[in-house]
Amino acid sequence: MEQKLFADLVVNFRIKDKRKRKGYFFVVSGPSGVGKNTLLNYALEQVEGIYYLPSITTRSMRPGEAQGFPYFFVSRADFEWMIAQGAFLEWKQIHTGDYYGTHLPTIVYALENGYDIITDMDVLGCAEVMERFPENVVPIFIVPPNMEELRQRLTGREKDPALIARRLARVDMEMGYVDRYRHVIVNDDLERAGKELVQILEQYSQRE
Repeated sequence: MEQKLFADLVVNFRIKDKRKRKGYFFVVSGPSGVGKNTLLNYALEQVEGIYYLPSITTRSMRPGEAQGFPYFFVSRADFEWMIAQGAFLEWKQIHTGDYYGTHLPTIVYALENGYDIITDMDVLGCAEVMERFPENVVPIFIVPPNMEELRQRLTGREKDPALIARRLARVDMEMGYVDRYRHVIVNDDLERAGKELVQILEQYSQRE
């Protein structure tokens, strides 16, 4: 496989969603546990014509997940082959040892052919995207109402105290990038924050 995966798109675009303009690339960032995926799921149910761009990863598929949502799952050998071929806009190896990467051919195809895409990405990856596609990227940062709330969310989701500590240790660094983002949403209430994200997406996606 692997040569095929490099060339293929990881999103199935429908011609009815093609715009006459260039595509927009919505990039959602924020600290771990802030609720990025929850807000993305909320917004994508409300807005038509914006495609979720799954990251490619070597981590194992979990119950309730499928190929392409929320990730495109590959072997370590496949991922490393793709690195060598230049298939990623950006990639990283996180504390668990797993690889995560953003598929460059899909992004280029979408933006050149008038399709809007959205994904969640860490602040360093988003900085690379903004440098590569400055005219297309709409950066959106999700912040917690306060640090205690974020700590509680992480504690409720993760069982490993060391992992929680590592993620909390990144928060100051991540929050240092807030000023680089065009839009900032405080996730203090899912319904309110979700509606704000929907409004931002529609503000751009409805342009011709």
